This record gives sequence, structure tokens and C-alpha cells, in this order.
Amino acid sequence: MTTSEIENLKGALRARLRRDFVEVSSARDTSRKAHLEVFESKRGGRALGVEFDHADRINLWVVRLGMPRDLPSTIERVEKEPKGSRAWIDANGDGANSNLSGYKQFATKPLARLAVKTLGDAALVLDHLTR
Repeated sequence: MTTSEIENLKGALRARLRRDFVEVSSARDTSRKAHLEVFESKRGGRALGVEFDHADRINLWVVRLGMPRDLPSTIERVEKEPKGSRAWIDANGDGANSNLSGYKQFATKPLARLAVKTLGDAALVLDHLTR
């Protein structure tokens, strides 16, 4: 994925977020949207965490209960289980973005990190969250 492709994807995703979602403030002042921005869908109030700072993808964080069931193979999915009230871990022992714990929408819930590289894949997830 080229730099211009990822930048175009980020721009298109931000436009969609402005249209269909509202930004959520962290419960902790230390978060300051570093490496994570959190939104709720205007319709349904479903939470979405977004990491825009990767050079080759955008990571979308969702509560597993509210995510699409059938994802295409082009979306990399990693499931994270809660470990206490402020952490998550996957089957390989890798954690999740620690800033997620500053949002009640994610705290203590099973999560999934969905890595997307195309607007079509991102739209599939966002369409599901805005139903």
C-alpha cells in the first residue's frame, strides 16, 4: 500500500466518521487521543476505536458482540479477551491499545482489532455499526 493510498483511505474514513459518528471523550485525561480516537455511531450508539497512525493499515477496534459476523479475508481480525479492568490479551499473549481502557464503551468487554486497507473493507465495518 502506497503512502498516498493510505492517506486517501484515512481522509475518506474521517469524512465518513464525521457524517455517521460522534467523537467520544476519554474518561482519563492522559489519553489525549494519542494513537486512538473513539467514536459512537449516531444510530445505535455502537463504539468504534480507530488507530490512524499506521503506515500500511487502519486498525478498527470494536466490541466483539457488535461486530459483523462474516468478514472478508482481506480484513485481518485479532480477538482480544479482557484481562482485568484495564487490559486485553490475545491467544499469542499480545495486548491491546492501552488507551481503550479509558472508555467505558470498551472496558472489560471482549474486543476485536480489525485491520483494514481499503475503503470497501472499512465501509463494511462502519455500515454494520450504523444499522
